[in-house]
Amino acid sequence: MKTKIYFLFTILWFALQTYAQKPQEIKNNEVEGFYITVSDFSAGKLTLPTDKQHNGDKIKLNQFFISPDIISIEQDRKTVFNKDSIFAIHLTNGKNYRFINRNPCLIADTSSLYIYTYKTTKTVFSTSGPHRRSKAVPVTYYYFSLPDEKAVFPLTLANVRKYALTDPAIHIAVCNKFTTDKMLEEINPETGNFIINEFILKLKN
Repeated sequence: MKTKIYFLFTILWFALQTYAQKPQEIKNNEVEGFYITVSDFSAGKLTLPTDKQHNGDKIKLNQFFISPDIISIEQDRKTVFNKDSIFAIHLTNGKNYRFINRNPCLIADTSSLYIYTYKTTKTVFSTSGPHRRSKAVPVTYYYFSLPDEKAVFPLTLANVRKYALTDPAIHIAVCNKFTTDKMLEEINPETGNFIINEFILKLKN
């Protein structure tokens, strides 16, 4: 019996630690509307599933259990949107997020490639003598897509070469300048844009 209680306590403790390590979630009341398609996003056509002018009006992102759905309630009428069926959500602070693997990824740069970032933590274990310790380490995942296309890929040299560099001259120039995946993550501190995007735009112009 004691072993069973200890086992359950261990699972509960691990679950709480895992939840505590997660980045701060987007608050439901921060969501202003949706961009249903990538074309809507490009055109700035925002869909407002609720005007939030009635008692009980709200948008629920259902992030705790990584639900596949977003629920909108307008005058007690519930509408369910699949996270994979909309391109992005728009927040009241002006930021836009796209759900990738059901995680809200910031649309960080759209000047050439659409580049997305997802900041979270991962647990790293270390052993010191008989003790095993765990530590939450911040980590950022990077993704990209092409303008006006829905498909999204991890931001790696292999994927950029395969899907984004169709022009032979640009392909060679990018491959000569960017030689590691880490280089693709570099941002120009003066403009806030990714250097890979600025380099591609310069080549096109």
